[in-house]
Amino acid sequence: MVEVSTVAMPRFREEIVKKMTSEYERKTPKSKKTYLKACRRIPLGISHLLRWQRPYPLFIDEVKGSRVWDIDGNEYVDYTVTMGLGILGHNHPAIRKATVRVLDKLGAHCGLSTELEVKWAEKIHQHFPSCEKVKAVNSGTEAVMLAIRVARGRTGRKKVIKFQGHYHGWSDSIFFDAYSAGMGDLMSNGIPPECFSNLIAIPPNDLGALEKTILENKGNVAAVIMEPLGQTTGSVPFREGFQKEVREMTEKHGILLIFDEVVTGFRVSIGGAQEVLGVRPDLTAFGKIVGGGFPIGAVGGTDEVMDKLFGLLDSSSENFGPTRVYSPGTFCGNPLSMAGGIAAITELEKGNYIEKANSMAGKITKKINELAESIKIGLSTFNTYSAFHFEVKTGEGEGAEADFSRKLEAVDFDYWMRMGLANFNPGVLFLPMHGFTSGVHTKEDLDETVMAFRNVFELLKK
Repeated sequence: MVEVSTVAMPRFREEIVKKMTSEYERKTPKSKKTYLKACRRIPLGISHLLRWQRPYPLFIDEVKGSRVWDIDGNEYVDYTVTMGLGILGHNHPAIRKATVRVLDKLGAHCGLSTELEVKWAEKIHQHFPSCEKVKAVNSGTEAVMLAIRVARGRTGRKKVIKFQGHYHGWSDSIFFDAYSAGMGDLMSNGIPPECFSNLIAIPPNDLGALEKTILENKGNVAAVIMEPLGQTTGSVPFREGFQKEVREMTEKHGILLIFDEVVTGFRVSIGGAQEVLGVRPDLTAFGKIVGGGFPIGAVGGTDEVMDKLFGLLDSSSENFGPTRVYSPGTFCGNPLSMAGGIAAITELEKGNYIEKANSMAGKITKKINELAESIKIGLSTFNTYSAFHFEVKTGEGEGAEADFSRKLEAVDFDYWMRMGLANFNPGVLFLPMHGFTSGVHTKEDLDETVMAFRNVFELLKK
């Protein structure tokens, strides 16, 4: 991890914030009008909280490759890439061609089984040998829900151990201590505390805490679940070798290991994090790339875990009854998601998109750090494969309350910084405190990104 500069936490002066806001509103009047209209019918005016941007979100009209254009016609270099899904860039022709062909033959969804489901499952197993059986669902959140259900169904145990700060979707039983370690149940109202009665959150990188928790709950732990590269695809990385130690610990105690590869699967390598780590989990949760841009989730697992576990609604079948795991869903295995996933994986097999994305993230990291150091800005960045993360110098303080307050200040700075980057021409778009590269980002994208950061850093120094 790159060490942050010793200078104080960066802050935009009030007059600079006003100037940037005025420029943003001048540049995006149609987005503002659409946002105000959206607020009348959509909670907060957005359908995903990470789309929020001060003073209002952009509304996008067209996408292609590494670029997007808003409804006012402004162009942006995009590092949100569909929340990390877009390893191939936006609107890839191979995916478009494959899904249009399926749409012509099968419509949006026929509701019956198709050969595409078999081809798609084979593709995943080809690159993830641990996934001898693969079950399709409709989102990463659903994938984690099912993986936990499978673990409990196979072991007959209730408890699940997770690591603090790791995000595993927003279902009631797992949306705890997500995004930032120590958050506990602060992320959302509406979840009764008893929903977490079988969930245990422990500090990352602490093997002793893991073993102590297992022993205190001996015979009751079904699974350990983790983001295999650490919180938010490596924003708080694991120490080297920790994942292998967790694998050995779970095997020692007969506990299933779940890798949440919703983001890392087919992104950090074609075989995901488990390939680069050399660690084979019992269950893997997928999403994003395995649908090629269409709604998708999946659970892959070993034959030992998955065989003779799932149930049918057929009383004459041996696969019927309360000892089975059930996971219905109207859109599970829908042909558009299957075709999109097959096309995306096939394209990754043919090209070097993953290597290019990893290389580009490293170049962006290096350039931004050099720029921040030269201008003496208290910000740095580091990358975990093709995900890169911003760190903001937060200064000194005492206690958890001071630490949380500093984190909020860093988030506040991040919002203004991203607005400033969006004002550039072309603008540059990131997710809060991080971004993703694709295999189609170019040197021109890199140069324009660095110019945008220089522009924003110079505003900070005024």
